[in-house]
Amino acid sequence: MLRLVVLALAFLLIPGVSWAVVHSDGEHGGAGKIAHKASPKKAVPNRPKQTNRSKKSGRYAPVELYEINTKETLKLRFYDNRGRPIRSWKKRFDRFMRCHQTGAVFKMDVRLAHMLYEVGRHYDGHRLEVVSGYRHPKVAKNPKSPHKKGLACDFRVRGVANAALRDYLRKTFAHAGVGYYPNSVFVHMDDRKKGPSAFWIDYAGPGQAASYAENPRDDLRTGRAERTHAPSSGPAARSEGEDDMALAGAAFAGPRDTAGAALHPGKKPVEVKTPSDTFGD
Repeated sequence: MLRLVVLALAFLLIPGVSWAVVHSDGEHGGAGKIAHKASPKKAVPNRPKQTNRSKKSGRYAPVELYEINTKETLKLRFYDNRGRPIRSWKKRFDRFMRCHQTGAVFKMDVRLAHMLYEVGRHYDGHRLEVVSGYRHPKVAKNPKSPHKKGLACDFRVRGVANAALRDYLRKTFAHAGVGYYPNSVFVHMDDRKKGPSAFWIDYAGPGQAASYAENPRDDLRTGRAERTHAPSSGPAARSEGEDDMALAGAAFAGPRDTAGAALHPGKKPVEVKTPSDTFGD
């Protein structure tokens, strides 16, 4: 009897044997499982976040452009749902933005396309309605119009006030020209590359000659921009979307611009702080 007790104590005091029992119990689901501690999961470095298909598609969702003259629609985007570049987008964009009066296709500015896309993503669910993109020199009477170089677009956003669109464009894009036409149907936007931004207001309505604000920023601040109606009469009218013909010096009532710099009639003032740009469209 004594011999059996000694053997039992020796069995319990041997570390290797006792560990084996606990480990074995843990392996097979016995009581030893309580003593077994699960090792923590190691984080996998650079593991991409799991994203469902709808979110992935939303990241590269297309923006709908509608040309009111040709009645054509373009789904503009630069990547497919898997994030792969779409090489054909530029060719389709150039054709969509062609001169609707002559049918001439031009190589449009790439940044302008990305600016329009950003506008469309901001106003998600609202299509962009293009009034005028590229203009052939035969119909673009303004010799300095950015439309002739594929740098500009006159457009509106369906369901969004042009005043709201105007403010969004001005605060969002640097090196851009923004023209506001409170008595017409569109807002002008152009890419000025690395040049200074510009802003102007033209109170003319469709079919009327240009009627520029002397101080567009003051007109916005005082609310005059929304209260001023299109002139009832004036110089020879222009068709909607046609380039403005006024010279820079003639767009101001006095001999100086809004920044205080002297103007020379018939010549474009140097853009430093001047908020007006009569060659915007």
